[in-house]
Amino acid sequence: RIPRPEAHLAKNEDEAAAAASRLGYPVVLKVASPDIVRKSDVGGVVVGINSEESLRKEYKAMMESIKKALPQAKVDGVYVQKMKKFDYELILGARKDKDFGAVILFGQGGIGVEFYRDFSIALPPLNQTLARRLMEETKIYRAISRGLRNKPPVDMKALEEIVVRFSNLIVDFPEFAEIDINPLAASKGEITALDARATIDVEALRLTDPYGHLSILPYPTKYVVPWRLKDGTEVILRPIRPEDEQIEYEFIKGLSEETSRFRFFRVIKDLSHEDLVRFCNIDYDREMAIIAELREGDKKKEIGVARLITEPGKKRGEFAIVLADKYQGKGLGTKLMDMLIEIAQEKGLESIYGIIMRENKKMLRLAQKMGFTIKPSEEGYVAVLNLT
Repeated sequence: RIPRPEAHLAKNEDEAAAAASRLGYPVVLKVASPDIVRKSDVGGVVVGINSEESLRKEYKAMMESIKKALPQAKVDGVYVQKMKKFDYELILGARKDKDFGAVILFGQGGIGVEFYRDFSIALPPLNQTLARRLMEETKIYRAISRGLRNKPPVDMKALEEIVVRFSNLIVDFPEFAEIDINPLAASKGEITALDARATIDVEALRLTDPYGHLSILPYPTKYVVPWRLKDGTEVILRPIRPEDEQIEYEFIKGLSEETSRFRFFRVIKDLSHEDLVRFCNIDYDREMAIIAELREGDKKKEIGVARLITEPGKKRGEFAIVLADKYQGKGLGTKLMDMLIEIAQEKGLESIYGIIMRENKKMLRLAQKMGFTIKPSEEGYVAVLNLT
């Protein structure tokens, strides 16, 4: 759940006064209407109400303002909330883009959201690493993470978790055409959703693909597999994640020059952040990377990775497998190749292929054992497996 303040729906002026009495003054009134998206634009929000007399006066004025601005709007009453002071106003929202599908937005919120235009966007699903990167791209991030003047910093861990939960909401419910939490208020480190609005995409109710509204598929947990090497070492085989940058870096830097050349056709001496993002932050629909991970004490270590990249518009994909030198010859290459073949078949590919250097005898033997056809090429050989 995303934290929110207690709110009472009051269908008339007397119910509003009774709710305010129970909550205690000062309170906030917000119009409750399915037809009013931007409440403040029509006088549908009143803050700082300190007495019943003031509440009754503001209630009447609100209803008159709404009737004048939107005479056809259906009004169910008002929400009564306890008035709270807060240090920062943020916005967390999502929209459906015609080209990219669901897009998540984070930035400076409140009534100045359109004036300041301090926001960043990202494609769901988001984990905590991606949620932090989304926030870091805004100007407000420096204030909320460090504090501003006499205002304390926000609990960034809690804020990350809220962004991730919101992303999960967008992933699981394609029915949202648009949704905003504004303001998402932070006060003394605590974070509360003070207001929200949403519009529904009726067409999405008829979708058969649960993730058709996303450009990037969610993390494919079905490919997480515990396994043992021939010597009994326990490993976890799983799809790569964006937060695997460090272990991916250590893995590639730890390869021998020969193994590095066999995989990348050159010796990798260094990796940029952009390289690691490209390796770890993948679209699981178009690419799959399965890493082999083991634990050394309380530390995770990558010892191998197998990739399958689907060619756009074609029914084939390119594979590549590389193992840490110490863990070659222990059955891991065969297992990873089996997983890639299974994934390719699930995707409906007709064939997969890989380019193998002439000197890479181990990979050539593995490809032959797995039924690949080996053909000469400029780089050495092309191994092709027909899946039909």
